[in-house]
Amino acid sequence: MESWQRNVMVLWLAVFIASASWTMVMPFMPVFLSDDLGVRVGVTVWAGLLGAVNSGFSAVCAPIWGALGDRWGRKAMMIRAGIFLGLSYAVMAMVRNPYELLGVRVMIGALTGFIPTATALVATTTPERHMGQALSLVATGNQAGAILGPMLGGFLADLIGLRNSMALSGVAVFAATLLVLVAVREQFQRPAQQPVRLLGDMRQVLQAGPLLTVLATTVLMMTSQAAMEPVLIPYIRQLLGPDSPNWMAGVIYSVPGIAFVLAAPSWARLGERWGYATTVTLGLLGGALFTLPQALVQGGLGMGFFRLTAGLALAAVTPGLSSLIAASVPREQRGKAFGLNQSAFNVGAMLGPLLGGVMGDRVGIRWVFPTTTLLLLVAAGWCWAFVRVRTQQRREPELSA
Repeated sequence: MESWQRNVMVLWLAVFIASASWTMVMPFMPVFLSDDLGVRVGVTVWAGLLGAVNSGFSAVCAPIWGALGDRWGRKAMMIRAGIFLGLSYAVMAMVRNPYELLGVRVMIGALTGFIPTATALVATTTPERHMGQALSLVATGNQAGAILGPMLGGFLADLIGLRNSMALSGVAVFAATLLVLVAVREQFQRPAQQPVRLLGDMRQVLQAGPLLTVLATTVLMMTSQAAMEPVLIPYIRQLLGPDSPNWMAGVIYSVPGIAFVLAAPSWARLGERWGYATTVTLGLLGGALFTLPQALVQGGLGMGFFRLTAGLALAAVTPGLSSLIAASVPREQRGKAFGLNQSAFNVGAMLGPLLGGVMGDRVGIRWVFPTTTLLLLVAAGWCWAFVRVRTQQRREPELSA
């Protein structure tokens, strides 16, 4: 087995553990706020605020960590992120009020970035001809963890309580970090010492091909998905009935992750044939088509079906955007590029919970889903316009010849 293949396998497992640890806890923040911290009014607003500060600080700090990864190595940055993430879970298990919880979420946003750094590490250690499949495979590790996490988190919440679930998540992240330290190989050569010009470097990276289109698409897509986070578990429990267990809501919540694992490899192969911008556009359109009916369902079964079909479509988006970045940015600048994409991801993850939390509190949870649909349609239109421009640019030299 070649070194890059071993890296992909190890990073798949590390990302799986980190993703499962995150989704064991985060979807149940509204429950934690109300049951453990005593918040009685504006629970969805608080949940949205917690997501927003986490993502806002990450949006500011991710490009810095990405640039440091280009200078010191992505493996080192991944280990740093894992240590801080594990500590954050341990501290979160001990908070006594929502303000302390808010502080922990600031810490997570500013100092972590475990999974995005794993993506950058794959993008810099994998041969170009295997890039799409490798990025897609690691993305399935993220989604496979997102399948297990809510189900396991709901079960553990019923069995041992959310605080103990948080502590277990911290232990799991430390184990994943140790795995990366021991098993991942990165032949990193530190570039020659140069003056640090972060803004200038970022401007240079932004000039690379379709990166601006990718960043805008990432913001719109993530805003649409994050808008559902503060309201989704309460909405699913409302559909299932007040006496339904947490684990059942966790199963329905995790259905898109199952869809992603099933569909992402096929979307990656189609992306190699049709172009990743095309498959991303199709995935966004399909996601919009199957998100809107979620506002109209009357039971858990219908919600599970439409979350599954939306997940099958949206499986094209994240690995497709990562492949577009890898194809358009030089290898030595990919840490910065993926840092910028993570910032765009977190801008959406900051705006989405605020939007969804306020809408759920003021106009009703069901109105979040039409808003999500609209954002996906705008993202699809933006990406499709880019496809047309690129196609025209390829044809112009042929016509002039």
